[in-house]
Amino acid sequence: MLSDTERKILEIMSKQLLINKGELISKLEQSGVNGTGLNLSKLLEMGYVEKVESLGVCYVLTQSGQRAARAP
Repeated sequence: MLSDTERKILEIMSKQLLINKGELISKLEQSGVNGTGLNLSKLLEMGYVEKVESLGVCYVLTQSGQRAARAP
């Protein structure tokens, strides 16, 4: 079961294909949500998010993450 914060992370990432941790934290703080690091780690372990290294470390939503974001 996903927490409200994890669901919010998936929602943000479903709207933006590639996001770095700083951008994600900023968007969550605008929504009044804290605790990104632990929740992001859990989503990585669950296979909903993948880490991509290009010009820095960014995160992308996997197909299973997209399905989880759409689930009620």
